[in-house]
Formats: sequence, C-alpha cells, structure tokens
Amino acid sequence: MATTGTVLAKYMKFYIGATAVTCQVDTSLSMSTNMVQTTCKDSGADAANLPGEKSWEASVSGNLAFDATYGFSELFAAWKNQTLLLMVYQTGITGDKKITGSCYINSLTNTSSGNDEAVTFDCGLTGTGALVEATI
Repeated sequence: MATTGTVLAKYMKFYIGATAVTCQVDTSLSMSTNMVQTTCKDSGADAANLPGEKSWEASVSGNLAFDATYGFSELFAAWKNQTLLLMVYQTGITGDKKITGSCYINSLTNTSSGNDEAVTFDCGLTGTGALVEATI
C-alpha cells in the first residue's frame, strides 16, 4: 500500500540495481537545469532565459560494514572500474514513486574520525542520461 502523508527519511534509500546500499545514513538527489541566456537588446532591463541541458547528481553516505551486501567494497570496485551503475531512489513500498537513472561514481570517501565513532563512507554519483519516475 502506498505511503500516505509525509515520507519518513528512514524509508528512502538508494539502491544499485535491485540491492540497497547497506547501512545508509544520508541520501540526496539533486537535479538542475542549465539556463541559456537569451537576453537581447530588445529585452530592455529584463533578463531572458530558456531551459537547456538537465543534469543530476546524487550522494549516499553510510556506516562501513565489511559484511555488507552492497557497501564500500562494491562501491570502490565500481569507482575503480568506472562502472556504469543503475541508481534507484525509492522507499521500496508498493505504490510509492521511485526515480531511476544511470550514473558513475565521481567521488568516494572513507572516514575514520575520533575513537568511539563508526567508520563512514560518502559516495557521490553523477548521472548520465535522463532520470525516470515510475510507480513501485
């Protein structure tokens, strides 16, 4: 049954293909449009623009787990091999919306700070091609 009302962050996850990235803490999906300036002398003092190329980026961070189904090691291999990934951003709840797109890893960080803190990772993704919204 589809989620009603506000979607809680704990349900929204990044998947690579059909597998959720293990032990996620934060996720984000950012979409933008390059605006082409079309201002001319006839425009007066008002700027004129038209939408141009669309692009998107995503990020996921989580806690390092060596026994992860899809964690830092798999992300590292995809980064090292420059593998094209299928990203899915969804709750996994039937009837909810999901967004999918192809991407490459543009950054990957592993951080161990403090003494009694979880080791974490941060992964940045750059989209190639269009994002698609569908119903789960």
